[in-house]
Amino acid sequence: MSYLSRAFLPIALSSLIMASASGGAQASAYGYSYNNIFGLTISNPTGVISVAGNTDISRSTATLNGSSVIRGGNGFVDAPQSALGAVTKGQNNFTQQGQGNASYSRGDAQIVSSQIPPFPAGSTNTHTVNVAEAFLFDTGSADASGRNGSSTGLSVNFVVGAPGATILFNFQAAPFMQIYLDALAGPGSSSTANMSVSFTITNGLGQTVFNWSPDGVVGSGITGGTELADAANLNMNFSANTLTSGNLLTYDPLACGTPTGTGIGTACGGTYTALTNNLVAGNYTLTLNTVNSVDLTIFPRAVQVAEPGTLALLGLGLMGLCLNRRKI
Repeated sequence: MSYLSRAFLPIALSSLIMASASGGAQASAYGYSYNNIFGLTISNPTGVISVAGNTDISRSTATLNGSSVIRGGNGFVDAPQSALGAVTKGQNNFTQQGQGNASYSRGDAQIVSSQIPPFPAGSTNTHTVNVAEAFLFDTGSADASGRNGSSTGLSVNFVVGAPGATILFNFQAAPFMQIYLDALAGPGSSSTANMSVSFTITNGLGQTVFNWSPDGVVGSGITGGTELADAANLNMNFSANTLTSGNLLTYDPLACGTPTGTGIGTACGGTYTALTNNLVAGNYTLTLNTVNSVDLTIFPRAVQVAEPGTLALLGLGLMGLCLNRRKI
């Protein structure tokens, strides 16, 4: 057997193995977005405020490779879980299912308790939990969301001698997000987790007179009022792409850790407080909105895979080398 033949044999074998293996590489993506808001009380330190009515909103969605499930809506305090694929977590279990060998998408939302009604502060407080989670194995797309909220009509009356009425918001929250994108994912692939929390008051003309979207900086993210406490950002997106792939990224600003039990706990959380400016007499609408969502997309890598004809020729070449070796 010639030196050239002996040198070519391992190279050819290596090429064959690589060509066979390159077609089996699969990427994965994961996203988890969770927020637990509890102890929310709404009170009016000055003036007199009465309630005209309230509509609770609890909604969940899940989409996996084009198939979608949407559940809940206005009037719901506990939206049925929306789930597609290999989902193992049950209704109102907001802990992580995590990464696995089969794709899935799920969204879940629950208003555990609601202070409105009654208003002002009664014997209870508002507690809501949202989760959105999805896992993709191989190319495709998935997204999920969980939303809780309420819309309440307010009527403001003045106490004689008072300049107006104010509303005080106070609550605790424990946000947590994780994302992952496999290094095998092709260009354009991404894993994104999102969360948003907002309090908005509009007057009878539809004009916004107060908006509060906590962003982790006291005095920022608020109009029409004063922010007194803002423990961490509750309005953000957290993403991974092919430049940051291969690592599990975690957003846990309050160091509460991964949610445990069913994810409905009050042992850990940061404080959020805001006070509106004076409101003139009139009718208002107070809207509370909390949303968690994840979006995953995996595109295939542009890898060179030998075509069947090429593999056949390579195989014949190897056979020829073996026959040549026997003759030598």
